[in-house]
Amino acid sequence: MSRRTIIAIASILAVLAAVLPLAGIAVYARHSASEYEKRHLEEYAGWTLKRTERSLNFARGAIRQLEREGLSGCSPAQIARMRQLTLETRSVEEIGYFIDGRLACTGWGKVRQPVAAGTPDLRFEDGYGLHLRMRTKLSGGLTMNALSHGSYNALMHPDSMIDVLTDTAMTLGIASLDGRVIAVSGPVAPGLLKRVASGAAAASASGREGRLMYASVANDHLRAFAISDYSLAEKRADGALWYLVPLGLATSALLVGLVLLASRQRLSPQNELAIAVRKREFVTRYQPIIELATGLCVGAEALIRWERPDGASISPEMFIPLAEDTGLIEPLTDIVIERVVADLAQWLGENAGIHIAINISSADMQSGRFLAVLAKALAEAGVSPAQIWLEATERGFMNAAAARATIERARQAGHIVAIDDFGTGYSSLSLLETLPLDTLKIDKSFVDAIGTQAATSVVIPHIIEMDHGLNFKIVAEGVETEAQETYLREAGVEFVQGWRYSKALTAQEFRAFQERTNRPG
Repeated sequence: MSRRTIIAIASILAVLAAVLPLAGIAVYARHSASEYEKRHLEEYAGWTLKRTERSLNFARGAIRQLEREGLSGCSPAQIARMRQLTLETRSVEEIGYFIDGRLACTGWGKVRQPVAAGTPDLRFEDGYGLHLRMRTKLSGGLTMNALSHGSYNALMHPDSMIDVLTDTAMTLGIASLDGRVIAVSGPVAPGLLKRVASGAAAASASGREGRLMYASVANDHLRAFAISDYSLAEKRADGALWYLVPLGLATSALLVGLVLLASRQRLSPQNELAIAVRKREFVTRYQPIIELATGLCVGAEALIRWERPDGASISPEMFIPLAEDTGLIEPLTDIVIERVVADLAQWLGENAGIHIAINISSADMQSGRFLAVLAKALAEAGVSPAQIWLEATERGFMNAAAARATIERARQAGHIVAIDDFGTGYSSLSLLETLPLDTLKIDKSFVDAIGTQAATSVVIPHIIEMDHGLNFKIVAEGVETEAQETYLREAGVEFVQGWRYSKALTAQEFRAFQERTNRPG
C-alpha cells in the first residue's frame, strides 16, 4: 500500500471518526426520544383504557343497584332513587327507565314525549350494551353515550370516559375493537383516527404517521389510544443532545487521535521498513567484478534494492542504516540470500568459476546467525559455498573476538571473506593481521582520488602495499575511468568493479553480461 493511499485512507477515517460519533449520537438521541415518546403514549393509552373501564363499571353499578331494588312503574320512589344514584355516580349524567322499549322516566321525572330505546352499537359479554353519540333533549342537546341493560340506561358524557390528566399535549381516545370511536379528546385526521382506532390484533401498538406519533392499548372489548405531535420527541432529543454532544465530541477526539496515531505509526520509516521486510519488497541487483589481468567477469556483488508496490525505489543509503538501528538488518541479509539463490542458483551450478559477493552487516558478524541460513539455502540449491563471498565493513570487526569466530566458521564452510570499504572505518593494521581474511575491498572514495591532488590520493598506495604484505587479494570499487584502471593494474590490484564496466544489473542482465564479456575472441 502506497504512502499516498495510506494518507488518503487515514484522512477518510479521521473524517469518519470525527463525524460518525456525533451523527450516531444525534441518531441515537432521536431514536431514544421517539422510543420514549412511544412508551409515554402507550402509558397514557393504558391509563385511558382504565379510566373508560372504571366509568363503565360505575354506570354498571348504578344500573345493577336499581335492578336489585326492583322499583318500577316510574313511581316517585323509583324516580327519586334514579336521581340519587345519578348524583352519586361520577360518570353518569342521567339514568332513564324504559317501558315497552320507550323512555318513560328519568331521575328528574316522567317523560312527556317518550323516546325509543334503539339498538346498542356495542354489546358486552355481560349483556350490557353501549349506545354511541346519542343526542337527546334530556341531555340538553349534547352528544352522549349510554350504557343500557334491561329497562335502564345510563347517559355518560364521552369526555368523562377519557378524563385523564396529561403532562404533555396529546389527544386521547377510546374505540371498539372494530374501530368505532367511543370518545376522543380532540380533533384527529379521519384517516389516522380510523387506523389508530382499528389497531391490530396485538394488545398494544405504536407508530408514527407524518408529524404525529401514536400508541394504543387494548383489552377484550376496547382499544384506547394516545396521539401526540412529533415535535415533543424532537424537543426531548434536543434536550438530550446537551448532555450527549460532549460525549460525542470526546469520542470523536479519541477516535481521531487513534486514527492519527495508527497512521503515524504505519507511516513511520521503521514500520514501513518492517512491513517491507515482511512482504519481501526487496530485489537484488548485481554489479559485475572484473579480473584486471584477463578482463574476464569473475563474479558480482549482490546489491539490495527496495522497490515499493507503487513503483518507487528507495536507496540502500536510506534504509540500510535504519535497518541496522532497528534490528531489521539480519532479516534483510536473509532476503538477499533468498534472492541470490532464487536468481542464480542453477546458473552458478553451471559456472563454477563465478562467485557472488554478499554484504554482511555488523550484527551478522556478531551473531553469526546468517551462516546457518546460508548453508541451508546453498545445500538445497546445490551451490558451492566457495561461490559465495562474504563482505563485511570495518565496523563489523569492532568486536574482534566475535568477528574472528564468525570468519573462521565461514572459511571452514568454504566461503571467501572480505573486508569492505577499507579505510573508511576503524580497523587497524594490527587488527587486520589477527583476522583470517582473504580479500580487501578499497573504497570508492580512495579510487576517486587517483590522479588528483586530493589528500586521500597518497593513501591508496599504502593500502595496496599493506594488502600485498598481508597476502590479501584486492578488489577496487567505483572504477570509472581508464586512468584509474591503468593505475590499479600497474599497482597489482587483482579485481575491479564500477561504472567503467557496468552498472548494477538484474540477474538476467548479469548472466548476459558475463557470457558476452567472457566469450572468446
